[in-house]
Parts: sequence; C-alpha cells; structure tokens
Amino acid sequence: MNRETLKWCGLSEVVTPLWTMAEDIQGYAAAGFGAIGLFIHKFEKPQFVGFWIPGETIPGDRVAAAADAIKKAGLTVSHMAVVGFYTEPDREARIAHTLHAMDVAAALDCEALIIAPGRRNGRSYQEARDFAARALTEVFERASQPQVRLALEPIIPWQSDYMNTLGEALELADLVDHPNLGVYVDSFHLWRTGTLLEDIERAGPRIFGVHLNDAVEEDTSHNRLAGEGELPLQDIVRAVEATGYTGTYDCEYMYDPSLIESDPERFAPEVVVQRCARAMADVLDGVIDVSRREGALAK
Repeated sequence: MNRETLKWCGLSEVVTPLWTMAEDIQGYAAAGFGAIGLFIHKFEKPQFVGFWIPGETIPGDRVAAAADAIKKAGLTVSHMAVVGFYTEPDREARIAHTLHAMDVAAALDCEALIIAPGRRNGRSYQEARDFAARALTEVFERASQPQVRLALEPIIPWQSDYMNTLGEALELADLVDHPNLGVYVDSFHLWRTGTLLEDIERAGPRIFGVHLNDAVEEDTSHNRLAGEGELPLQDIVRAVEATGYTGTYDCEYMYDPSLIESDPERFAPEVVVQRCARAMADVLDGVIDVSRREGALAK
C-alpha cells in the first residue's frame, strides 16, 4: 500500500458510524489518510446511525475542539456533508442553517461544504431548480464567510427526485453563477447516467471534490468499496485528473451497521478503515499525479 498516495485520500465519517468524531480523527490519521470528510450530523449526535436532516446550532467550543484535534492529527478537512434541503418546509430555517454551517466550515478550514437542494415535493423539475437557485443566491448574499465553497452533489434517484446527474448540478450552478459554487462527484450516484465522463470534462475546475465509490448493477441500495464492484474507477479518476483537479479522493463506503456486530472480522471500525485504505491506494496508485499535487500545495 502506497502511503504517499493515501495522503491524497480522505475518509468520510459514515464509514465508521459507531465511532465518535474524536475516534474518527485518530483512526483515520493512524491508517495514513490525509483527509477526513466530516458529517455535520456527528456534531449533533456522537454516532451516525440512520439519516436525518441536520438543523442544530453547533456550539463554538465543540467546533474549536474538533479543529484542534484535526490539526494535531495532521489531517485536512476535505468536505463536510450535508446541508441545504431548501425545498423542505421552512425555507428560512434551512438557509439560516446553511449560513451557520458555512461558519463551522470556515473554522475547520473545510475545502467544501456539500449541498443537497432537496426533493421536488410536488414541484416540477424546473420549479425545484429555480427554487434552489434562489435559495443559494440568498445564501451567498447573506454569508458572513463567503469564501467557503459550496459543492452540489447529485444523488441516485431513489434518494431524491431532484438533481440526479452531474449535468443537472452544473445547470443549477450556472443559474446561481457564483465562483464558490461547484459540484461534488460521486461515482456511485452518477455512473448509471451514461454521461459521467463527458460531464466531468464539462465540470472542469468546478469539481470541488470526489467520492470514489464502487457499485454493482443489480444492487443500488448500497455502494461498494473501491475495487469490489463493476465501475471503471481508474477511467473516472483519469477523467477527473484531466481537468487539473488537485484535491483528494474520498471514500464514502456505506453498509448496514448491524454487520459491525454480526461480522466483526470485516466490519469492525478499525477493520473497515484498513480495508478502505488498501482499496483506495490500490485504485489510485500510479493513476493520480502526486507530484502535481505537491507542487500545487507548495504555491
């Protein structure tokens, strides 16, 4: 396993749902990862079991403690997920929470805050798009931390009936037309669209991050660890690299948390972290340009 390559990889906190954020930070750094992908949910609850729309105000001392621990561990924060949901009831509360999350992201030196605009909730596609565009425009107008980059992450249709392709995310970004609004590429969510490589080329410098997850045709309920599915992950990475991307590639491996107890030899947290490390290094070694990244970092 090439640890130089692994320095340019991140691990999302959903990979270890039963670990606390403090355990995530220490465990990911010990495995050789260079970055952590935070879930704002773990600021609200110590564990991440079952999805909920986050909405709490995170105390400043909790954010400061996390920032200090991350710095001491030698990690960067590649991204923080996930806020937005503007099409849900109480639009103003959702915008206010995004603004708060931007403050948190700034305190953590987070590379990108991932945005999910929300479901259509009875709207047409165009209505949902325009509604989200107005909300995001207002977010940037009101932000006290306008330098924080927001990244739109398209997701698979069964999870949401709006923004399912990278092309749709780019369309929304074009409407808002702000330099700090980009996209987050997730191979699991996007490979079925059939236009992923072309959409990556079109996205170019607006790619603010990448979730490198595998998948199999017959099962859309969970992603797979890189190399354990059917996706041409190295071709996807090469397409991203061709845009000039110098960020990290992050693993967001999801699985049923009950497996942690029933199959600890494969799903105990420390085992999963090591599996992720080997899988990411195997896919990326020799494919990403480490020297180009180090050169960009030195500037």
